[in-house]
Amino acid sequence: MVNWRDVWERKGRVEVDSYDLETLIALDGFDVGLGKLGGSQFRQLAAMIVRTLGLAPGARLLEVGCGAGALLACLLGFDVELLGLDYAESLIEHARRAVPKAVFEVAEATAVPFTADAIVCHSVFQYFPDLSYARRALAAFQRAAPVALILDVPDLATRDAAEEARAAAGSKPGEHLYYPRSFFATGEVWTHELQSYAQAPFRFNALLRFE
Repeated sequence: MVNWRDVWERKGRVEVDSYDLETLIALDGFDVGLGKLGGSQFRQLAAMIVRTLGLAPGARLLEVGCGAGALLACLLGFDVELLGLDYAESLIEHARRAVPKAVFEVAEATAVPFTADAIVCHSVFQYFPDLSYARRALAAFQRAAPVALILDVPDLATRDAAEEARAAAGSKPGEHLYYPRSFFATGEVWTHELQSYAQAPFRFNALLRFE
């Protein structure tokens, strides 16, 4: 099993001269393979998040698994208070420098130290060790906010096709955790709509309201 915490800690141990969006995207691992996303795609995601969550001006938005802060940087143009957490301290150090208007903490997804009006979690659930951990993370989300938007979740129904595509792109098989859509049965679930994203056919989003 891949030790993802070590992977992300190592990825953050680099010197950075300028925190432009492309640098943050690379630090967050969205610069290669099927998972590659560009700045325009990140800005589309940011607008979709605000629209889907219906965030009012001044709302507190927490990103769980924020990495170096690429997505939060794209949310700066919206009138919301930004919070971020990640278990990789090296990436959080970059995020604090890159997005100084946000508040950050180093923490596990199962131990959210904030309260917020909404949570967003983008392309993180595939790195959880198992479904039990994912359930504990959702329980922590429920304690922290009334609504959570979980983005870019590997779809168990498309696992074979996804693994073939990942292998063709040079990724190792079996590294990601896949989820049945029924795992989020209490919420609204839909196929990833960012059509320019190579993994969109194999991923889904889920909106969970806890109240």
